[in-house]
Amino acid sequence: MGRPTTNVREQNMRKRRDRLLDQARALLTVHGFEALNLRELARLAEVTVPTIYNLIGNKEEVLVALFAEVLTEIEARIRDRDIGEPLARAGAVAEISTALFAEDENYYRSAFLAVEYLNQSGAHHDKVTQIYAWGERMATDGVLACQAARLLRGRIAPALLGELILRSFRTTCREWAFAQISLQEFRRFALVDIYITLAADASDSFQTVLVNNIAALTTTR
Repeated sequence: MGRPTTNVREQNMRKRRDRLLDQARALLTVHGFEALNLRELARLAEVTVPTIYNLIGNKEEVLVALFAEVLTEIEARIRDRDIGEPLARAGAVAEISTALFAEDENYYRSAFLAVEYLNQSGAHHDKVTQIYAWGERMATDGVLACQAARLLRGRIAPALLGELILRSFRTTCREWAFAQISLQEFRRFALVDIYITLAADASDSFQTVLVNNIAALTTTR
């Protein structure tokens, strides 16, 4: 028989990479990111440590790959829902991410804390920066939807509003990851932060809508 074609080799590599990430997710869910080590990951995925380096990279790159999958899933769910109403589009990051996190809180807590650790430690800081820039872009897309609908005055750059939304989101996500707030509180706080940020540049009528939404969220416990 001849040697495997490039497509077959690529498919096999993708399967092994997927198996590695599946096992890494399982380790994070049960033990947290501190316990993730390549030897144990290689054993569980039935590959060698050099194979992990070839397919993904070191431990830090495995963690980045996992969180990139989280953002990919959030972005896909936003796109699949085809949200047309501008304010709903702006709040989609909070709504959809918390709905996703509810499916496996232990894993998503660990995944977020892992990326925060990488960011603070400086390891692969450029890749972590790209991860957060990705999240910021999703937040900015919601701002742009409101701007396109003439709900914002245009006095503040959408990118700046998106940056502010992501900063607040990360703070709230950190509180949830450390079990200081519930996931429902996380959703509520994240939406309030989005509405307050948009209110800084909102038209009078849109500001009224935002204030009413904030009031509804803050009086509901």
